[in-house]
Amino acid sequence: MSAPALTLARCLRGRRSDRIDLGSDGSVSGVTEKSAGLGRRLWRERAMTISNSGQRQPSIWASVVSDDARALLDWLLAIGFSQDLLIAGERDGTIHHCQVDWPEGGRVMLSSTGERPTPCRPGTSSLHVVTADPDAVMSRARALGAPVVHELTDQVDYPSRDFTVADPDGNHWTFATFAG
Repeated sequence: MSAPALTLARCLRGRRSDRIDLGSDGSVSGVTEKSAGLGRRLWRERAMTISNSGQRQPSIWASVVSDDARALLDWLLAIGFSQDLLIAGERDGTIHHCQVDWPEGGRVMLSSTGERPTPCRPGTSSLHVVTADPDAVMSRARALGAPVVHELTDQVDYPSRDFTVADPDGNHWTFATFAG
């Protein structure tokens, strides 16, 4: 597989077997009739271009499911994440699989409710995002009207400046200087 290429295993739908390789030029290879489980649109449209940033995120990836994944994606982008990959869902306006990256490291996966079997439920996640500038992120969160769960605080029992907000689904996002 050429770098930066991305392999999407059919495990996205709970199955493992076929691969779809995405080249750095946006080309798609490995699309077969059997691969259509990744999304019938890929097979029908054949020329569909899926591109990613090419930046590998080797750490743990959180998974968030949303009843309105498009709105949550917009919220995450406005907070400061960047979109790495987006695969449209089977139903209009839904997201089958999306990856967003935090500029200081880390990735979050996002999908619409009902797109694939998962124990994840909307509004039940709590995520810790490390940032060197929580004040700037807090400004963006306030501009979005995000409900503040914990105000921006300089912690006294560990070295961190942090705050927690809720996203449109009610997930809690803590943005902190504390990196462990």
